[in-house]
Amino acid sequence: MNIKKFKKVHIEITNICNLKCTFCPPKILPNGIMSLEQFDSLNFQLKPYTKELAYHVVGDPLVLTNLNEYLNISLKHGLKVNITTTANNINEKHYETLLNSTIKQINFSINSYNANSHKKSLDEYLEPIINFVKFAQSRKHEYFINFRIWNLDEEKSAKEFNTKVFDKINEAFNTEINIEEVYKQRPKNIRIDRKIFFNFDEYFNWPSLNNEIVSTKGFCYGLDSHFGILTNGDVIPCCLDQNAVVNLGNTNNTQIEDILKSKKVLDIQKGFKKNILVEELCQKCEYRTRFDEKRI
Repeated sequence: MNIKKFKKVHIEITNICNLKCTFCPPKILPNGIMSLEQFDSLNFQLKPYTKELAYHVVGDPLVLTNLNEYLNISLKHGLKVNITTTANNINEKHYETLLNSTIKQINFSINSYNANSHKKSLDEYLEPIINFVKFAQSRKHEYFINFRIWNLDEEKSAKEFNTKVFDKINEAFNTEINIEEVYKQRPKNIRIDRKIFFNFDEYFNWPSLNNEIVSTKGFCYGLDSHFGILTNGDVIPCCLDQNAVVNLGNTNNTQIEDILKSKKVLDIQKGFKKNILVEELCQKCEYRTRFDEKRI
């Protein structure tokens, strides 16, 4: 029997975040934390389908004081992990946890600072992150570290902020990243040091049923390269369906194997292969259109 393999599965171990970024849509679902027992079961069920988990849809894994227990469960099941965090609360208590050998990548969402009102200065935000990265370097980390700058736009609306970030990183890591070259060349990544990168992308609008229809035709990597599981157990086709508008089933009462074989999942997958957007949310998703461009 052929089993569909996914590059990664997004598991939202918590949907709690300590920031309210302007680029994130309002959260409808109540705050929650996935139990370790449920998480263990999901790791076991997911092993035939993927080798990699991302502890994120919304929410920030670093708000959990027992994050290492989740990491050790994934380690036990032989699954690699991506961590995405604002790092707004990162401190020395996180250091050993973030050296867990199951971690493949840590993404610091740097532009989250600029999307909030802060009492702390930019230096006060960046210094703890830089201190951790320096610590990880001293321990010869083997995972990737990405400083995410996902705020590029034609208006260069975040240019002043980005310049300050680059100046700070250039000073800390003896690099010469140039703001003008970044906006001119629009690279996806710039290497800072061994396994440490700036990761760039553009602003995007989250899909919503309140949006206008963008297209009824097109393709997406949802249910192709990845899918997601929310804190409450709801299974979603992609990492942008934070409120389970396209609810594929719930892992509290249905096995992942059965959900992935369901008619709803198969109809979505067949639709994408035929360049047809079956679900209304997909038809109203602007982010998805960048995948159409890659397939032309």
